[in-house]
Amino acid sequence: MSVGIGIILGAVVAIMTALVLVPPVTQSRSSSLRARFGPEFDRVAAQHHGDDKAAARELNTRVRRFGRLRIQGLTVPAREQYAAQWAGLQEQFVDCPGAAVAKANRLLTHLAAERGYPAESHALQVEALSVHHPHRVDGSRQLHKAAQKAASGEAEAEKMRQAMVAGRLLFEELLRAQPQDEGASKALTRQPISRRSGSVPAQRTGGRTQTSG
Repeated sequence: MSVGIGIILGAVVAIMTALVLVPPVTQSRSSSLRARFGPEFDRVAAQHHGDDKAAARELNTRVRRFGRLRIQGLTVPAREQYAAQWAGLQEQFVDCPGAAVAKANRLLTHLAAERGYPAESHALQVEALSVHHPHRVDGSRQLHKAAQKAASGEAEAEKMRQAMVAGRLLFEELLRAQPQDEGASKALTRQPISRRSGSVPAQRTGGRTQTSG
């Protein structure tokens, strides 16, 4: 066998080996991202017509962009004020669901911004939130959409209630005590929103209300 043929055969073997090895590596990365992002991975994949590789590329871009985002601390009074405001909005929802949803959307956006997430646009903030709160980030989307529909008079009461519930879950994660927070050592085991205010009452109808969520 000549040296030239040997080189060619060696190159062919190398290429074939690479082709065999690439799919498992890609599969491993997709599986890792799916485990990390959960429902967010499925949502992004659906936007790419079920293409997991495209979803992985998009989520990897988000991780590179926002993975090292520095979360800002909150003072104890600030955390308590945020919790009280949200509890008040849940009570307001009974009589004025549209107004409550709009205010809750602004409050959640403001809290995320104070925590250090981008405030330039809702879309950018959601991308950053999806890296650090992938299992709860859809609450921001739901609240934002419900607020828009409420403003145009198209929102359904039950959809708004669901948005408040989903938004509350993200709100609680953002409000939960972090190591950089003032007084965090005493607050890490405490819930930011009490059990009493943890449910979202349904819209008042006929003088009666039902509590759910």
